[in-house]
Amino acid sequence: MSLIVSGVKSPNKGDKKVTDIKASILNRSNRKHWYLRYQLFFENSDVEKHQEISTKVLKTEKTLKYMQTQYLPAWIAKKQNELLLQKFDNKKFSCFYEKYLIEHESNKGFFNRLPTYRKVLKYFGEFEVSKINRQMVKDFLFSLGDIKNDSKKKYLTCIKGILDIALDSDLITRNVAKDIAFAKETKEAINPFSGDEIALLLNNADQMLKNYLGIAFYTGMRSGEILGLMHGDILSDKISVKRSISRGNITSPKTMGSIRDIPIFESVKPFLREQIKQSSKSLYLFSQNGTNIDDVSFFRYRWRELLKACNIPYRTIYNTRHTFITAMLNSGKFKIMDIAAIVGHTSPQMIMTRYAGFIKENHLKIDTNLEIFSDSFGDNLKFKID
Repeated sequence: MSLIVSGVKSPNKGDKKVTDIKASILNRSNRKHWYLRYQLFFENSDVEKHQEISTKVLKTEKTLKYMQTQYLPAWIAKKQNELLLQKFDNKKFSCFYEKYLIEHESNKGFFNRLPTYRKVLKYFGEFEVSKINRQMVKDFLFSLGDIKNDSKKKYLTCIKGILDIALDSDLITRNVAKDIAFAKETKEAINPFSGDEIALLLNNADQMLKNYLGIAFYTGMRSGEILGLMHGDILSDKISVKRSISRGNITSPKTMGSIRDIPIFESVKPFLREQIKQSSKSLYLFSQNGTNIDDVSFFRYRWRELLKACNIPYRTIYNTRHTFITAMLNSGKFKIMDIAAIVGHTSPQMIMTRYAGFIKENHLKIDTNLEIFSDSFGDNLKFKID
């Protein structure tokens, strides 16, 4: 019993164009595994290949229906991928890199990762995939210099993904980039700005940087989210966070939880009003020559110079977000769930883990005059004291 499934047209195999793949699942009564028969059809030619292979899937483990509806379409897709790769005259890393880009170009953050991808290509591009070994991958990671392991992992993810394509095509027998571990790094301690430092920075910054910092310190928004603000996103009582701008790319914010409305605290209103006035001829709240600012690096030089002028030890401009979150925690007036919602975390877990040192004493800031078992809790909370 079998089911014929046709594949779509595939690229060249050698100098012949594969126009179709047909395959079927076979039940050989004297065999314990399901079998598969396939045919390749070529342009202006009769069937060249008619082959039968074992799927190595036991009949006792999978039903015929499963093999026909699940296994067979997946096998055909893999076979089509093999044929696609056979169009290359060589098996260089660069060939598989191109396919990797096609598979990932619709992913969020793709354009931001392109510099990483290109550095991987520059190093490995001319090597045949079968010649790349584990030590070469480690040497590349070492060549990246003194960067954090989290950054090196992004390069490794790219290498693994590219070699996975070669592995799926049976051109290599294992992915040498897998299971490469990094030493656990101690996360850099959060060092928020003090109230006096914030006042000093805001009093000495030029107008656009001052407005940017005022919004950053008093909303906790990410850099790209602030640059992505349009005038229509600023309402009377809230800011709607809908987009992010980084390296010239306008995308949706980091996660689904990052698309949010946040309250406008009184402290941030003067900075919003002034920046709205300054950018009245642009769609975006922060703009240069009528167009949006394409990356927070626009402020980086002025930020370094501002810190020097104020005699404040260097911290990244992203520290404004850490400062906001720790201030919210230290106030003792906000639930962690509410803080997570305001800053765009999908759950409070990130805050509980990353800012644990600022949370541990907050339980002592509660109102001790609160009547815990008041009538509002219902009549069922009654205690009889003998």
